[in-house]
Amino acid sequence: MKIKGLVPSLILLFSLPGCNYKETMEIANFEPDNLSGTNLFCEEHNLFVTYNFLDNKRYQTTNYFLIYFDIGIREGTYGFLNNPRFLYLKADKKLKIYNKSKKTDDEKNWKKKVVDSPKLDYYLDRKDLNITFSPGKYSKIKSSCKLFEGTADELRKSSLKKYLKNFDNEN
Repeated sequence: MKIKGLVPSLILLFSLPGCNYKETMEIANFEPDNLSGTNLFCEEHNLFVTYNFLDNKRYQTTNYFLIYFDIGIREGTYGFLNNPRFLYLKADKKLKIYNKSKKTDDEKNWKKKVVDSPKLDYYLDRKDLNITFSPGKYSKIKSSCKLFEGTADELRKSSLKKYLKNFDNEN
């Protein structure tokens, strides 16, 4: 009789550690309505992208284009869907582009222009940390992300260093 109760207990005991590990990887563990202070570093083809969640509504994204010396910064708003796995990222139309025309240029000397660009709205899969084109687990992935343990300023410095290193490797 005691053995019958022991088997389900052992199955439950051995399945919990896997669940615990997976939960620590999700953003869903943060306050449900506020991702303020959360920072992501994402990679996609020819591009590094960072996401900084500024408060309970707004985020800022920085695109580090790996083909040219261009860095694009855009803000937007985010919202929660009925499916808690996905977060809606609504980007503003205005995109600030900073161009580093020479490798030796100091960041203060970069040229700045503001352009209207299409609204590129995406979804954050909070479980797998991917930016997707639609809110579904089978949606095409735009970029894969990792949580950045640090401040938005530390993320910017780290990303800029990695970005500039990419151009140093081309020589």
